[in-house]
Amino acid sequence: MVIWIFVLQFLLLLLGKFGILSSPISQPVKEQKLNMPPEAYLDTCGMASLLRYLCEEHTVVTEDGYILRIHRKEPVLLQHGLLQSSIDWVINFGNESLGYLLADAGYDVWLGNVRGNTYGRQHKTLHPSSKLFWTFSFDEMAKYDLKAVVEYIFNKTGKQALHYAGHSQGSLLGFILFSEEPTWAETRIRTFHALAPVAYLGNTTSFIKSIAPISGIMKFIIELFGGYEFLPSTKVLQIIGGNLCKGRTAFLCENIILFIAGYDYKHINSSRLPVYLSHSPAGSSTMNIIHYLQLMNSGQMQKFDFGKIGNLNKYGQISPPLYHAGNVKLPVALYWGSDDIFSVEKDVLHLQSELPNLLGSYLYHETDHLDFVWGLHMPSGPNQSENGTVKRDIW
Repeated sequence: MVIWIFVLQFLLLLLGKFGILSSPISQPVKEQKLNMPPEAYLDTCGMASLLRYLCEEHTVVTEDGYILRIHRKEPVLLQHGLLQSSIDWVINFGNESLGYLLADAGYDVWLGNVRGNTYGRQHKTLHPSSKLFWTFSFDEMAKYDLKAVVEYIFNKTGKQALHYAGHSQGSLLGFILFSEEPTWAETRIRTFHALAPVAYLGNTTSFIKSIAPISGIMKFIIELFGGYEFLPSTKVLQIIGGNLCKGRTAFLCENIILFIAGYDYKHINSSRLPVYLSHSPAGSSTMNIIHYLQLMNSGQMQKFDFGKIGNLNKYGQISPPLYHAGNVKLPVALYWGSDDIFSVEKDVLHLQSELPNLLGSYLYHETDHLDFVWGLHMPSGPNQSENGTVKRDIW
């Protein structure tokens, strides 16, 4: 499976070199092809409008020039996970998508995006075809993207502190930014809700960890072929995902998802797989993927490792500086699954032990990594009502 994912990445690179592969999707296509679900071609606001929810699109320019489109629906910011986008918060039906549930509860819902995904492919001076555009990891997403989005919402809504919920990478961005700038965070964020929390990855049982020891070699080989962008959303992948993931071949997509995120599929609506995989993966940088592998290797929450000489030039020390979750003074709640092979119990408990202002830590049985955004009929947490769901338990 490891080999196949990187074979796919190399095929995308080669097809792109010869002009065979369609360009990445910055505006989802409108026409319908090959009897695919109409939702496969909608963008985030289109998905919300389909269920008659009002939706606004706003443009945020980060300090270092990246242009992000975020979506709005007391303010709550929802931040997606790795290789995903804002659409994942509204991709299910009204009673099963956190974005809709919070809107129905009266919250002013904002859906964030980050550089490099479907809604973050613009820059004031750089083009996505350049290497420099893709020279970033979650360090920059936290420092620039998340901070710019929070500031934008804070000013747009009349300077109200907001609730923040991050799934997977979205939680990691929160732990980084809020630990690096705790005083600023306390004036902007009321509560922090981490779904499938990511901070420490040293004990992950995902197959991805098996390639972590050779992350440096992989980075060199991939970039040698011009692969600075990792698994972008393209029209070709959209059509493949929308048609391969239904009927008799749906099990192929189910197995890919389960192999990456966890071995529990009872909460996934198989009929929605063509929609899910028409929008995911939504793209990132190769540098960002390598950074995750470094975290798996080291077992630490740390900045990007450029090697001894690179670290001396960048940080003034031979090893990358660590982030300290204990500096997050905000009220934090953790929501994690027993069958998650990416955010595993040992790492979550390590994180939990460092948080000085823990609202609660909620374990959901028979739940994996992606269930927190795509899952249907989620079980209740240990301290919640018997018929509750994780999406209703958050607030």
